[in-house]
Amino acid sequence: MPAYVAAACWLIVFRRGGLLETVYRQWTGAPLGSLPLPDLYTLPGAALIISLCVFPYVYLPAASALRSISRSLEDAARVAGRSAWGTFREVTLPLILPAVTAGALLVGLYVLSDFGTVVLLQYRTFTVSIFRQFAGQTDRAAASILSLFLIGLTLPLVLGELRLNRRERRLNVGQTRRPPEVLRLNGWRWPALGAVTLVAGLALFFPFAVLSGQTLQGLLFPTEVDRIWSVGNEGVWVHGRNSVMVAGTAATLALALAFAPVYLDARFPSRWTRLLLAACKMPYALPGLIAGLSFVMFLNQWVNFLYGTVAALVLAFTFRLMPQALATNEAVLRSVPLSLEQAARTLGQTGWGAFWRVTLPVAAPGVIASWALAFIAAMKELPTAILLRPPGFDTLPVSIWSAADERVYTQAAPPALLLIMLTLIPLAWVYSRQTTPVRDLPE
Repeated sequence: MPAYVAAACWLIVFRRGGLLETVYRQWTGAPLGSLPLPDLYTLPGAALIISLCVFPYVYLPAASALRSISRSLEDAARVAGRSAWGTFREVTLPLILPAVTAGALLVGLYVLSDFGTVVLLQYRTFTVSIFRQFAGQTDRAAASILSLFLIGLTLPLVLGELRLNRRERRLNVGQTRRPPEVLRLNGWRWPALGAVTLVAGLALFFPFAVLSGQTLQGLLFPTEVDRIWSVGNEGVWVHGRNSVMVAGTAATLALALAFAPVYLDARFPSRWTRLLLAACKMPYALPGLIAGLSFVMFLNQWVNFLYGTVAALVLAFTFRLMPQALATNEAVLRSVPLSLEQAARTLGQTGWGAFWRVTLPVAAPGVIASWALAFIAAMKELPTAILLRPPGFDTLPVSIWSAADERVYTQAAPPALLLIMLTLIPLAWVYSRQTTPVRDLPE
């Protein structure tokens, strides 16, 4: 769920004059402004909406760390007399803390680089100021200075996240793992179900219901604004095709380009391969808006014939996806035992043949999952698409942002709904690969 889509949904319902207040006034006849509503155009409002969309950045690494912890460590703590809470506090929590902290740093990076959400909520941040300075051509030097400040804020977060990831790998190396188990909560299942349902409802089902309602309203009961807006509009299916084409191409290119430095560092580790891998990961420190502005300036000055083309948009997306492709491919290739390649070499295979016939097939599920995640990230990318799309070539995020920025939410809902459906397909495949056994939790 892109945060800018969630922000549009909350504004549809809870803004002054929105859906909730309109229904309330029709039922009660109360005047405008009589219904107390949460103020979304504030720091708490922006923090709530963004948090509901980015909590998976913490949940996913924490869940992965919990699955990788050796159960023998917790069993040993229980044998030594620790309670369940003491075992969690003294054994489990220290082991998963690097993953949780790394996820929190990723959230910080996302918030610093977010553009669409804060624009819709009219909350002034670095990205909003940079875009206004650059797009309005007020002062491009000021935009560059603000961009440097923003990069300076992101660099410590990037370095901290990389350091914590290395520490997490060291903690997990050499552990003897038994299959993870799922505990039956018994009497706690209803409170737990209620908490999970609340989070899932606010983060996913509430926006999905709002988008569905707005889409039906625009189709069945179009207003004059809807008719005017649709004049000359290519349609949501064309925008969806554009998004899938650009995201699929960029994800494939990023994955292919990421293989060389990752494979060199995994199979031939040295100071130079580590430096190459670190250099390729440096774009991670650049928020999408700054990366897009950098490409605009570079293409205008040095490669003018590419500016305003689909190729430029694909290259910019590939640049944005490279660090993510490197991180996921690194984990995948390191999980392939070197002994398999060595066995293939002893049977007469060349290094290239061993890679194609052994390494790549073994790593294929992880590589496909990596491509799916890169594809999802590219489908949601907004600032790069706004700055570099060719004239008349709109993607789904651009279509959503253009309509939502003008408060024509019935026209923003269909592309948002299609974007969610297109990204849910690969995401569902990634999640379907995870299975764990179940045992009962003692009363």
